[in-house]
Amino acid sequence: MKRLTGLLLAGILISVSCNRPGSVKDPAADLPYAIDLERDIGNVRSVPLSTLGKEVEYIPLETGEGSMLRRVANVIVCDSLLFVSDGSTLFLFGRSGEFIRQIGTSGRGPGEYNYVRNFNIDRNNQDIYILALPNVMVFGFDGKYRRSFSADYRPSQVVMKDENTLMFHLFNMSGPSPDTAYSWYITDKEGVVLSKIRNHFKRVSQPGIIVPNSPLYVHDGSPRFLEFGMDTLYYFKNSVMTPYAIFNRGKLKMDPDLHLTPDTYKEVTDRVRERIWISEIIENSRYLFVNISWGLSDSVSRCLFEKENMGLTVLKENGFEDDQNAGPVFWPKFISEDNTMVDHIDALRFLQIIRSEKPGLPSAGRKASERLERLEKELTETSNPVLMLVR
Repeated sequence: MKRLTGLLLAGILISVSCNRPGSVKDPAADLPYAIDLERDIGNVRSVPLSTLGKEVEYIPLETGEGSMLRRVANVIVCDSLLFVSDGSTLFLFGRSGEFIRQIGTSGRGPGEYNYVRNFNIDRNNQDIYILALPNVMVFGFDGKYRRSFSADYRPSQVVMKDENTLMFHLFNMSGPSPDTAYSWYITDKEGVVLSKIRNHFKRVSQPGIIVPNSPLYVHDGSPRFLEFGMDTLYYFKNSVMTPYAIFNRGKLKMDPDLHLTPDTYKEVTDRVRERIWISEIIENSRYLFVNISWGLSDSVSRCLFEKENMGLTVLKENGFEDDQNAGPVFWPKFISEDNTMVDHIDALRFLQIIRSEKPGLPSAGRKASERLERLEKELTETSNPVLMLVR
């Protein structure tokens, strides 16, 4: 299990891209994928990291006065560059973790931002789009401010739909107003709205759940997206919104239109704790990596759907057990254009795992690899997080 940071309850915040890998067969042959969560949620087993790739690379992000990260909120790997946000600032690192520069300037003046809700990149034009609401700010890979536009439609996530357009996911809120009628906006690069995608599910309970993040990613050059409360993951086929995967939650399905007040919160939480919804999905040529959230708690089950045999596995350690280096459990949070999978871990937690001999920790009873031992000597408990890359 892990801490869930993508959900806002009763209006309170508790709180990517370059991925176009090739396909192993005709990508349309089995579409839409049928994924039976109700049937397979009990299919829990350990899956070794070698299932995903032959090599694990650990990249400690350089720790310095100008590059201190509170955490890793979002990361994008593009060629030899690592773009890392901690939620307030966006940093650029080199492929070995060396600090290059801060992107833009933190502040409230012209061309400055005071937080990074989300970001994405246009690699062809070397543009970075930062959601610094109420504006979308555009910076170059050189860190310099280029332009901005107003985003009064409340975007929470952004991807490049194609080389000329952006796709935004809006905060999904309940209520009868026009502001709650749409989940997705498509704009040009200057922010001009070209089209909107209306919510399938009408949520009217107030106060209710506010969901900032839903599955939104790019694979094979097209966005995949799933609305909160729904079971269909869509993509664009010949510019038409088309089902890509259909999930069956059956009796486990959580009602997304929950009425929450301080008086009813515990009652509602207890009632839906054994119900599920789909909070995150990313994908490569072989697998869909699916995060299943349980009710309104912070519990998440990480699931692997294999396209070839159409089977779903719930990962016992909530990630892939490192059978190569006796390192931390791995779960991809970003997949780059060359099919490199990226995870990250806090330096303190990383050190605890590779030093531990206690049962119950992922690397219990096993000797850490030599490179982990070398890395242990380089890190301190206050170092920046470590990126883990698998390919």
